[in-house]
Amino acid sequence: MLCRVQGAIGTRKERLEIPFSDHGRRSCQKGIAGNAAELLAGFLEHTSRMRMMFIVFLASAAALQFSAPAAAEEVRVATSSLHTLVVAPDGRVLCQGRNQHGVCGVDPATAFVDVLTPVPGIPRARAVAVADIWTSMVLGDDGKVYVWGWNDFGLFGGTNRGPTHMLPRPTAVATLERIIGIAAFVHGGAALRDDGTVWMWGEDSEGLLATGTLSKSGQSGLLQYTPRQVVGLDGVTQIAGGWKHMLALRSDGTVWAWGANKDSQLGLGDTAGRPRPTMVPSLAGITRIHADGNTSAALQADGSWLLWGNVPSTQKPTRDAFGGVLSDMPPVLVPAPLPGSLRDATDVAAGAAVLRDGSVRTWGSNSFGTLGTGGSVDAVAPRGVLVKSLSGIVRVWAGGHRVLALKSDGTLYLWGPAGTADGRVHRVPTVMTTFAGSVPRKP
Repeated sequence: MLCRVQGAIGTRKERLEIPFSDHGRRSCQKGIAGNAAELLAGFLEHTSRMRMMFIVFLASAAALQFSAPAAAEEVRVATSSLHTLVVAPDGRVLCQGRNQHGVCGVDPATAFVDVLTPVPGIPRARAVAVADIWTSMVLGDDGKVYVWGWNDFGLFGGTNRGPTHMLPRPTAVATLERIIGIAAFVHGGAALRDDGTVWMWGEDSEGLLATGTLSKSGQSGLLQYTPRQVVGLDGVTQIAGGWKHMLALRSDGTVWAWGANKDSQLGLGDTAGRPRPTMVPSLAGITRIHADGNTSAALQADGSWLLWGNVPSTQKPTRDAFGGVLSDMPPVLVPAPLPGSLRDATDVAAGAAVLRDGSVRTWGSNSFGTLGTGGSVDAVAPRGVLVKSLSGIVRVWAGGHRVLALKSDGTLYLWGPAGTADGRVHRVPTVMTTFAGSVPRKP
């Protein structure tokens, strides 16, 4: 069955005829008047297996990846299009959104968790990561990695997929200990151990697990259920995972990249994937890295950001032979400063940046309210637009079509899909919660 959806992916407007699974067929048959949340889930179920941007953000970068528990002034966030994980200042893990396969850690019979709710059965946390709309990952302050949700691609670890396809409760990956950092990507995960080594597991698609095997785009990769060490990479202080690519920051300030490279997210000047860690030659003295979707970023010692991949640039839109716009945001091949006022960014996510004055600018498509401006679904901002209702912001996160921002007084804002049963979309920032007494420090 085909379900027609008209909208935009990234900044390219498209009309899609989507082949849905049984879940998606039910949503499509209900039509526009049916459950909008299920229709969005069906849409994401398809596009997540093709080329839609997946946002995975390792919440506090280098500051996250050390042995101490969460500091009282810190809040950490990871999000998909339909659910969000938050580490509160006291180390509790909270979840809000669609609870498909129990990704919020509550009874899977509960379809939606409307407000941020503690995830039971998990220790105080240092970090959270979201692989996709079907899974969740947490780094506990005990140095263990906890995963739950759906086990399509071996995220639970072990020696094979096994009889357990769904875990509705957080469960530690048996072989991972002394972990100080985590990252999640489509169909897998990564962990940074306290000795500076990186361990990965899941589906080895397009060189993502750094085994030396480079499968083609759209081709299934071999499944690696047991976490294995990435060969030839040591001294790592931070990791970050995108849709199908990885970044690692070493103690000498160099950045190493591998995996898919369709939008030049590896920063190597081309679009060829890499099945082994490869140093990004133009980067040195880097203090922090970020990756999500097909976007990559590096923070320099002077506090300025360099970005590459699917990000705003000074390049002109690419056009077809008839003059039609193919892309408002041509990929940036190598690390480069953001254009215009975006150069003043203090924190970045895929499609959003916090500026030094505490304002937020967003870019890309507004199909699901991702710009946060209240504009129409057809709005596109390739160079950044001001989110006028926000001020005093210190952090920003993004995932799928959701964006979250944290104010200096501890207020957490959300815009994009609400993750509720009525299928609402927040087209402007909406208060999600306020962490009383918390004054987050700037990254």
